[in-house]
Amino acid sequence: MATNTSAVHLGRPQPALARAFLKRSVKMLERMSMAASLETLEAALSAPTDLGGVASMLSDLAPLGLDLSGVDPFVEMMARGAAVKQELMESAGGALASSQVASALGITRQAVDKRRSRRALLAVPSGSGDYLYPACQFTSQGVVSGLEKVLQAFHVRSPWTQLSALLAPAPGLGGKTILEALQAGDVERALAVAASFGEQAA
Repeated sequence: MATNTSAVHLGRPQPALARAFLKRSVKMLERMSMAASLETLEAALSAPTDLGGVASMLSDLAPLGLDLSGVDPFVEMMARGAAVKQELMESAGGALASSQVASALGITRQAVDKRRSRRALLAVPSGSGDYLYPACQFTSQGVVSGLEKVLQAFHVRSPWTQLSALLAPAPGLGGKTILEALQAGDVERALAVAASFGEQAA
């Protein structure tokens, strides 16, 4: 794993920057909390993670225009995107950190990073400089057979879009998802669907 100064700086914000961001974020969260209804607050508090709680609140408040337009002109779009990502990760069975993947596969974290880099594992950025690995790509025996070929067949590069494609029922697979097709051993048809997904964007 890279340890140069720029990588460390990007992965670990300097304390002054962290404090500045925290101060700004707390003010935003205070405004949101005061504008939120009891139902919205209860829904946010019932989310399984802190991030899920914030995403839930943004998703509920953004369409109402409760002073959130001043936070960011694209707040509604971002809120919806955050909610969609949260739901997508839940559909994927949750996520594993790099260290958990390394332990599950019996390899080093560096080896996990290499597999991600060569598109043998699917990972989404966590926002803290690390990556999260959707649990749906793993089995008790390791990685779903054929996944590496499918990931490399995708023309789209967004890991979130790839995850969505893996979990979406596909007409070309008789309503099965790409992951389900792989699990059933239908690798060739799964590859064909993955290769056709977003091919116009290649």
